[in-house]
Amino acid sequence: MNFRAVVLLLLIYPMWCGVMFAKQRTILFPAASDDRHPLAEKLPKGAQQIELPGSFGKVRAVFWSAQTSSGRGPSVLYLHGNYERIEDSFALVQPLVRAGVSVMQLEYPGFGGADGEPTFGEINEAADRAYDWLAQQPAVDAQRIVVMGYSIGGGIGADLVGRRHAAALILLSTFTSLEDMAHRYWLPGFLLRYQYDTLARVREFPGPLFVEHGRRDEVIPYEMGLRLVAASPRADFVPLDCGHGDCEFDDSLFADRLPAWLAAKGLLDRSTSIREKSDASASQ
Repeated sequence: MNFRAVVLLLLIYPMWCGVMFAKQRTILFPAASDDRHPLAEKLPKGAQQIELPGSFGKVRAVFWSAQTSSGRGPSVLYLHGNYERIEDSFALVQPLVRAGVSVMQLEYPGFGGADGEPTFGEINEAADRAYDWLAQQPAVDAQRIVVMGYSIGGGIGADLVGRRHAAALILLSTFTSLEDMAHRYWLPGFLLRYQYDTLARVREFPGPLFVEHGRRDEVIPYEMGLRLVAASPRADFVPLDCGHGDCEFDDSLFADRLPAWLAAKGLLDRSTSIREKSDASASQ
């Protein structure tokens, strides 16, 4: 590399770092906006909108009480991806609810008209408030709260289990750390405002871990999923034949694999999945 190229690189690289530092919130949470409005989509039957007090306004969430459980049962706190809103996963979580699992879907500050902004502090505060509310519900066994996150939601969820008790952790297409992601774009870790280190939290987590990741993931490399699994002696791994945005987590996960896995870990009383029960009913 000649002297002119070195000088040019030294000029361009700080500019690149400066732009990425200034724009990182937009890059990491592109679906956020300054608009504030009620939930845009009508709540499905059985869903309840929750608004909790926070330092930045109201924390928005949707709660589904398990349909088939009696007394206190397991629950899942679900954290969606950065291009989504809470409404986008209404259909996804319903099979879990029918399987006997209460579900709480957290909306990120600034997403879908919710109060606040998606800063590191506000997101973590919202996750803490949602967890604390969930743990107090009559239908929820506080010792069987499972934290589940997709993509960046997995990083948020893993960070949460470092502050709150979780019976299990479920990570879908999740990175090892945002610092590792930054390094993929030749950026130093000290520029990060969001200190999500999923790998470190997984190493510390004493409970069972369930990981799914697409082999062709072009956003969060498949190898990161493998590293998360290798970091826990209690991990179960399902590789998927997909990328990132086209990795559909449909009924095969929420109606079959997750209920079966939760039952195998002693967290769900009913080991029969919704699909199996439906097939059995149809055959009678």
